[in-house]
Amino acid sequence: MKHTYISTVVRSLLILLTAQLFPLVSCADNADNVPRQIPLSRVSVIPLPQTLIHGAGNVVLPQQVSVSTGLTGMSATLLKETLTAVIGGAPAEATNEQAFIRVFTDNTLPEEGYRIQVDETGCNLYYRTQEGLLWGVQTLRQIFLQHKVADDDTRSIPMLILTDSPQKTWRGFHLDVSRHMFTPEFLKKVVDCLSFYKINKLQLHLNDDQGWRVEIRKYPELTTIGGWREFDEYDKRCIELAHTDRTYEIDPRFVRNGNEYGGYYTRDELKDLIAYATARGIEVIPEIDMPGHFSSAIRAFPFLSCTGEAGWGNEFSWPVCTGQTDNYSFYTDIIDEVADLFPGRYFHIGADEVEKDNWKVCPHCQALIREKELMNVDGLQNYFVKHMADYVRNEKGKQVMAWDDAFIARDPQDLLYTYWRDWLADQPGKITQQGLPIVFMEWGRFYLSAAPSDRHLKSLYEFEFGPQFPGVVQSNVVGFQACVWTEMIPNERKFGQHVFPALQAFSEVAWGSERDWGGFTTRLPWHLGWLTQNGFYSRTPDFIN
Repeated sequence: MKHTYISTVVRSLLILLTAQLFPLVSCADNADNVPRQIPLSRVSVIPLPQTLIHGAGNVVLPQQVSVSTGLTGMSATLLKETLTAVIGGAPAEATNEQAFIRVFTDNTLPEEGYRIQVDETGCNLYYRTQEGLLWGVQTLRQIFLQHKVADDDTRSIPMLILTDSPQKTWRGFHLDVSRHMFTPEFLKKVVDCLSFYKINKLQLHLNDDQGWRVEIRKYPELTTIGGWREFDEYDKRCIELAHTDRTYEIDPRFVRNGNEYGGYYTRDELKDLIAYATARGIEVIPEIDMPGHFSSAIRAFPFLSCTGEAGWGNEFSWPVCTGQTDNYSFYTDIIDEVADLFPGRYFHIGADEVEKDNWKVCPHCQALIREKELMNVDGLQNYFVKHMADYVRNEKGKQVMAWDDAFIARDPQDLLYTYWRDWLADQPGKITQQGLPIVFMEWGRFYLSAAPSDRHLKSLYEFEFGPQFPGVVQSNVVGFQACVWTEMIPNERKFGQHVFPALQAFSEVAWGSERDWGGFTTRLPWHLGWLTQNGFYSRTPDFIN
């Protein structure tokens, strides 16, 4: 995952710009109008750009930084908010020629690429697409937030030349809100943080055995009944641990009657969150997990299961009865409402960890296996997944995602697979060699819900495919995704301790930065401070103490 090349065009441009930039001495006029040198400071950008060359010194910021009128939309809003915080007053607007911060389109850049040049005249930001512009602005925000303050209270930023673009288009973050929830306001804060680090996908795990979290107008019982549970084993364990460690306290906003946990997100809340994320370059992807992990719905609608009730098998919960095809309209009704609520391109249908024992003895399931010549219960699962995937694809116009559990080599489906089961190390190779795409998120490193440690952080940061994952066709790996399951993450503080600074490490893996552990640990402290300033909890690694 290292950048080993720079195009001839970019290299020539860098040589030219460097020759112009490095001899310059950043200066400002003092009382005698005599230029004075401003020592160079360096920025700690995460994810690390493709190339970053610092100049000879710093350039002093004007008392009122002006921003080009050509910068509009959310990119302009975010940058102006940052400049207001840095300078202490709202920035001015000026024409592109007169502004301190100028923007230019450059169609030679990659799709999400951008280039920044800071010299004594100001700052130029070059971009090709609105995504590239946004990521360039997020880097500019990091640069300006790390400004240097002199004894005379002047503020300066380093002269530099920076070129950047991601290696992969998918840089995702998966959050389970079924086991434990977070308020819409906190989810917006998470979105701000994801965008700051150029993460562009947010997958919400909206249902599981422990709770149903999305309002479905046709079936309100999904939330009034399925959205609540009596404290389960994980809740009780958190309560026990909280006696000596308050970071395990269950958020009381999601507790009722002293022993029930639950809640859900209304359609309006989700619409608002989706719009907020979309404006910040993030597609929000819904996941409705089925046919397994569906107990919260079965509690509300017992006829969905083979037995007429919710229950638990040897390892996982009893799934829906896939042999009762009359119930398929129930699932497509849910898909209709959720797909219409989430306007993005993708829809995840789950299909992981299906306990199939009930299907082996269910007359409906066995009859369908015989009728459709499905061979066995694996074929039955494949039939159900294909039916739902075809509906999502053909009726809702979405690209369908599923966990890699849904991949059956003898009859593979055209899905975007989220690969997680690292004990099946040859699975990514098998999927990608058939020309099928995967999002890579194996649980050994990319599951941030694991016990946080410096060892896990470094292992994530230094991830490479080989030799653990042989035969992967990397051109069919669309990108990477970090994953947070919340059984033992019952509040925002515990969330922060698990996610940060692992998210910063993940962002460099996902973006495709040239990775150097020592350099990362040097750049990390500023970002831990930024998290604290923005109301996030985090874990301070031992190497920073």
